[in-house]
Amino acid sequence: MPESKTYYNPVNGEYTKILESAADTNGEYSHLEVCLKPGGGNPPHYHKKFTEEFFAVKGLLGMQYEKEDLHLQPGENRLVPIGTVHRFFNDTDEEIIFRIILRKGQPGFENFIKSLFGLVNDRKTTKRQTPKNPLYAALLLKWGDTHLKNPFFYLLTPFAGMAYFLAKVTGADTRLKNRYCR
Repeated sequence: MPESKTYYNPVNGEYTKILESAADTNGEYSHLEVCLKPGGGNPPHYHKKFTEEFFAVKGLLGMQYEKEDLHLQPGENRLVPIGTVHRFFNDTDEEIIFRIILRKGQPGFENFIKSLFGLVNDRKTTKRQTPKNPLYAALLLKWGDTHLKNPFFYLLTPFAGMAYFLAKVTGADTRLKNRYCR
């Protein structure tokens, strides 16, 4: 197995390590490990192209699964099918560790993590982790196949395709990948 790299997001206290990339598994899956500090988490969202399976390793993994909040003990897992609204969070006083398998492998999601965390560290996002450059925001949403459950984003959907196209035409995608995804 190739050496993995850890990416850090100081806004939500998340360390994510890509244990096995889509390239490592011939596109079968992407395998990530997340260490999440107390109070950390992500917003409710869903994916249209891949499933996520969460495996609790250390501590109590908080998850929103559709409208239900649940907690996974170490050794427990939960499959999140395509289109299912979910999020993870840590509502304990200690860091937690969990693993995620994305099926099929998601090189775009891997680039999403690398780029978003890089932009956050370079202070090129808002406090809510939205890239200040709207072309970068469009790229990240596309790469991560991340659909936020927020009415504001539904209003932006018609413009996201245009912004993604502009990002490709202007080379913003290449600049973002060259900066954070090597």
